[in-house]
Amino acid sequence: MSKETFYTAVDIGSNKVCSIVARVGAEGDLKILGTGMVTSQGMQKGRIDNIDEVKVAVKSSLEEAQRYIGRGVISGVYAGVSGSHISCLNTKDMMENPSADEDIGPQHLDQLIRSSFPKVDPSQEILHMIPIGYEVDGMEAVRNPAGLHAKHINVESHVVMGDAATLRNTVKAIEASRVSVRSLVVESLASAESTLTGDEKEMGAVLVDIGGGTIDLMIYRQGNPWYSTVIPVGGNQLTRDLAVAMRIPYFLAEDIKLKWGNALPELVRADEEVVVPSFQGQPRRIAKRKDLCEPLHARTVEMLKQILLRVRQSGLRQLPTAGLVITGGCAELPGIRELALKTLGGPVRLAYPQGIAGLPTQLQKASTSTAVGLLLWGIKHQGERRSYSTRDRTVKVHRSLRERLMGGRKQEQGVQVG
Repeated sequence: MSKETFYTAVDIGSNKVCSIVARVGAEGDLKILGTGMVTSQGMQKGRIDNIDEVKVAVKSSLEEAQRYIGRGVISGVYAGVSGSHISCLNTKDMMENPSADEDIGPQHLDQLIRSSFPKVDPSQEILHMIPIGYEVDGMEAVRNPAGLHAKHINVESHVVMGDAATLRNTVKAIEASRVSVRSLVVESLASAESTLTGDEKEMGAVLVDIGGGTIDLMIYRQGNPWYSTVIPVGGNQLTRDLAVAMRIPYFLAEDIKLKWGNALPELVRADEEVVVPSFQGQPRRIAKRKDLCEPLHARTVEMLKQILLRVRQSGLRQLPTAGLVITGGCAELPGIRELALKTLGGPVRLAYPQGIAGLPTQLQKASTSTAVGLLLWGIKHQGERRSYSTRDRTVKVHRSLRERLMGGRKQEQGVQVG
């Protein structure tokens, strides 16, 4: 068993820490060996505000995931990062083929991509640099120029950056559990791995992962990431709004939101009532379910407008062809798809990890999209960079994220995804 390759994903969210340990089976199916889901502490909107609490939560999650396989199996983890410190830009660069008789080889492409690294402020760090398109001797939209003969090669890359101090704090919190961080992955990219289809990426789609503290947004065009950002609001704000409107504690508002909430009050019967339990000496009372859904509706509309604003800031005038794909814990709020259709227009789909051979039912939830996506990311990009630690800040370069569709299915480094 020790000779097998294990993959570990750690998603440190505002509400939960989810760890998954897996390996790839002989038939290309995921073998989930352990999961650990614990309440998150010390996180706020994607940033660590109490590192000791985060260390405890991560350690508990990893220990739970390793319960049945024993310690010492995990050698490195793929960890998700989020927060308003995440930013992006697209770069372009050109090189000439030095030899008139030499075809374009991997070494030329590697040299071209590395020469296009943008100069960033010392306070920032490049998380991802993803080639999204090539131009060869004036011919645009070349997907893979390797092996072609050309004089001039242009590359356009999508670059995702984050605050260096914030990223180092995340690494420190995980390393406290005596494991190394193999790679940090922006959460929207991970969620896209487990939820978006190849067709959606080709047609163009807006992936939004609405978590407890943030909305992670990634726009795909022609099969590749094109724009990414993070909006510092999430499902926790819905709970706070409900707590204020109903004059109840946060924990009680969260319970009522999960049991009776709906983002579109018109879907609720006008005569439906909800019992608000007693608390701190206050008697229990009866409330109209439609009334308690109103603050959820108002805040969700505001969140959808923020999403549309970011789409327009990217340079798009409207949603791309495949429309909006919503995942994350907040995607499970009833009525959110109908409200998105009503507010934004265009196609809207609620997404969760599915069609992945070997993935158990308990992980086929919108709230686990990031964690499952981190696993797929790690399997696909294994070996692309050295371990990421507080002592090693090597930038990783992704050769290509384009998926090859094969009869409606795709195979990613041995993992079958339908």
